[in-house]
Amino acid sequence: MIVYGLWFGGSCYRDPENRDLEVFPSLVAARTAFLARYQYGIWQRSRFAFVHRMPVQVLTPCVGADCSMLLYAGLDRLTDPSWRLCVGPRGGIRIERL
Repeated sequence: MIVYGLWFGGSCYRDPENRDLEVFPSLVAARTAFLARYQYGIWQRSRFAFVHRMPVQVLTPCVGADCSMLLYAGLDRLTDPSWRLCVGPRGGIRIERL
């Protein structure tokens, strides 16, 4: 199932805008990307597959434990997120159903 996401990198990053919407081939792929940005962003480039602009591969060195990602089940449901990814109390990635 394809999902769409808006990533909030934490207090060191600006809030996402509509043009920052990303596409992921699955919920698992979104979680994997989120984890990579959080844990490895200081030395490993992350791919951002934007919907409304060209994809990029960049470092995300200042991501904090306050980062999160809202995920949507379809482009027609962008006012109603289905899931939220966040960092759990022990450093794991939580998937919360909304």
